[in-house]
Amino acid sequence: MKDVVMAIGAHPDDIEFGCGGTLINHKEFGDKVIYVCMTDTQSVDKTNNKVIRSHEQLKQETENAATILGVDELHYLPFTDLNVPFSLESVSELEKLIKQYKVNTIYTHWSGDSNQDHIATFKTTMAAARYVPNVYCYEQIPIPRHTDNPMRVNSYSDISRTFSLKIEASECHKSQFEKYKKAGFDVTENLTTLAKYRGIQANCMYAEGFQVIKQVSW
Repeated sequence: MKDVVMAIGAHPDDIEFGCGGTLINHKEFGDKVIYVCMTDTQSVDKTNNKVIRSHEQLKQETENAATILGVDELHYLPFTDLNVPFSLESVSELEKLIKQYKVNTIYTHWSGDSNQDHIATFKTTMAAARYVPNVYCYEQIPIPRHTDNPMRVNSYSDISRTFSLKIEASECHKSQFEKYKKAGFDVTENLTTLAKYRGIQANCMYAEGFQVIKQVSW
C-alpha cells in the first residue's frame, strides 16, 4: 500500500529545506504528497517594517518549488506570518486536511526550534495528527539557532539521488536566499554541508535527518 504523505511548514521554504529530498523519494516510490503551508501573507521584518517577501512572491516561489518537488496538492492555511497560532482554529484547519486525504505519514517542524511560528506549527501538528501512525520532525535551515531542546536525529533518508532537485526547489525561494545572504549566510552551501554531515552518519553521500515522534509498522 502506498503512503499518503503530508509535509507541514510554517512558511514557504521550510519544507524544501527540511525534507525536500525525502518528498521526492516518496514521489518516486509512488506515494501521494500533500504540501501544507501554515501562512498565506507577506513576510515583514518587524524590526524595520520592510517587506521581505510579498504575497505574490510567496505564491510564485512556493508554486515553482512545489512543481520541482512533484507534490500532488498544495494548501495554504489562513494564518499570518510571525503570528501562527496554536489554537482550536489552527488544529481544526490542519486536521480537516489530514482527514480529507487520509494521511498516514507526516513531516513537520521540531519542538526545539527557536522560531515562534515553527514552534506553534509543531504543537498544532501534534494535536491534529494524534491519529496519524507515522510522524517525523525535520531539521530547519542550518543557520545559528540556540535551544535547550536539541534535535535528536534518529532516522535518516538517503537523498543522494534527489539532492540536486532539493537544492533546485529550495533556490526557488529567492527572497529568502537574498535575506540570508545579507545576513552573511550562503543557504545552498549550508544545506549542502548539513546533507553531507547527515550522509556521513547514514553512510551515504547526502541524507536528511529526522526525529521520530511516532512510527507504526504495518
